[in-house]
Amino acid sequence: MNITDIKSTYGYVGFLPFAFFSLLPWIVGGEISKSFIIFQLAYGSIIITFLGGFAWGWRDDQKNQKLNLSIGIGFSLLGCLILLLTFLKMILTSLIISIISFYLFYIFEKSTEDFLKKDIEYQKFRKILTLLVCISFLISLGYWINPYSYPYI
Repeated sequence: MNITDIKSTYGYVGFLPFAFFSLLPWIVGGEISKSFIIFQLAYGSIIITFLGGFAWGWRDDQKNQKLNLSIGIGFSLLGCLILLLTFLKMILTSLIISIISFYLFYIFEKSTEDFLKKDIEYQKFRKILTLLVCISFLISLGYWINPYSYPYI
């Protein structure tokens, strides 16, 4: 098993909480659904903070690496903001920021020299994983604004 396969396996395993926490509200319903979405946001805030820290491990001789570090810190701070907004019960805002953050991080990572040097399989994996995470947040957003579930807008 090569390193790209290992990264893909761990990446998809890491996606499972996103999938479960976005689908369980539709399956279970009731008051607990709100908790599942809050868990998804908390997990997502940890992951986007973690991803923002990746910039520290990118090659220092990369073009724009100083800017990349600053942007990476910005994504880590966005993760903290998502968690804060969730704590303040601003769930709809947190869901929207999460979708935007994960997609923008992919665009940011894709623009780096290190990403372009990765093999095609890894690049495809990152794109698919980002889309899956964004879709999971869209599913939760749909539950949150659904007038029939109406957990607390």
